[in-house]
This record gives sequence, C-alpha cells and structure tokens, in this order.
Amino acid sequence: MQLVRTGECDALSLGLPEIARALIITGPHNHVRAFDAAANQFITYGPEERAAVLAEVDMFLTGLVAEQHLGPGDGLVPPLFQQA
Repeated sequence: MQLVRTGECDALSLGLPEIARALIITGPHNHVRAFDAAANQFITYGPEERAAVLAEVDMFLTGLVAEQHLGPGDGLVPPLFQQA
C-alpha cells in the first residue's frame, strides 16, 4: 500500500466512495456504521451492500479487461510466503 501511495507502484484506482471502500476492507460478514447528519441517525451497511459494491467493481473490471490487457507485468518478485 505504501508503494501505491508514494507513486512507486502502478495501481488501478476504482474511485470508490468511503462507505464502499470500508465495506470491501472489513470483509464479508462485518457491518459499517456511518452517521447521516441530515437525518441525525446512524446507518448500518452490511453484507448485502458489500455484495452490491463487489458487483459494481466486477462490472467495471469486466468492461476494462474487454478494452485492454490487465496483467501483473514483468519482473515481479516471487511471494515471500507460499500457501500450502
């Protein structure tokens, strides 16, 4: 992540809103609470909203892959740990 933020690594920005990013980061069974100041109440987002965000990302990436190749590139360092 640090490499992406410092511009040392190319990355694809999806431009997701904060709630969408939080839903993806927290995992499939968690909830994200956000305060709606206009309604003066908390809104809870959960697995259904996360699935909707992932479906949008899938549609975006499917369209992008149809337009251009998205590969990892050359000269990659092998992973430090191999999963068994």
